[in-house]
Amino acid sequence: MTLELDAHGFPKTSGIFETIKTVNGQPIALARHMRRALDSARSLGIKMPPEEELRIQLVKLLNEKPFEIGKLRICIYADGYHLSHDGYIEPTNPLRFTFFSQTVTGEEHKQFPYDHRFELLKSAQDEGYDDCILFNVKNEVTESAVANLLFLIEGVWVTPPISAGVLPGVIRAIAIEECEVKVRPIHISEIGDVESAFSLASLRIAQPISHIGEMKLKIGDASQDMEARIRSHAQPHSVG
Repeated sequence: MTLELDAHGFPKTSGIFETIKTVNGQPIALARHMRRALDSARSLGIKMPPEEELRIQLVKLLNEKPFEIGKLRICIYADGYHLSHDGYIEPTNPLRFTFFSQTVTGEEHKQFPYDHRFELLKSAQDEGYDDCILFNVKNEVTESAVANLLFLIEGVWVTPPISAGVLPGVIRAIAIEECEVKVRPIHISEIGDVESAFSLASLRIAQPISHIGEMKLKIGDASQDMEARIRSHAQPHSVG
């Protein structure tokens, strides 16, 4: 029986997923991604496939579909799992962000269908931006449509807490654990104080943000140093 996929490449059902960057067939932070998937599966009552079976299938897929830079996606649902590996073109330009005017409730687990997030992304792109900053009911920054956020405010790198309504991103965790990033609520009133910023995501790793609305941000020594630190802790490793 052929598995039906939606327009974004997800199975036409519901479940959890992980998107992982690969370099010459080696995934970045695979263990962290699988721990997050396991935690989500337990919380949502989804049965995980046997670890060894999944490892064998991943090795097979990465060997059969080699890419210098790739996008590995693992989808797990009630009736099984689906793996895909496609080429990925790394972005080179800084991002321009806008604001999403309506309150958005954050999600604790990375689940598909993912249409609502792609719709948020498209709404920003239709206005000429790359992505949008989301806020919770307290007017606190949460995340973007498809990534975590990292801001430099008064000389300190900060990111919103999970409790604000933030997906526990893998690169976000690396930044906090390895790069001395502080976690605290960030109110909408502080946006004007942002000196520099990054979009943190598993494919982009740490991509600088050049503008929030019409406000231009710095991409200087502090940004370059933080980007280098995050990337140094996000290195690819062999599956087996």
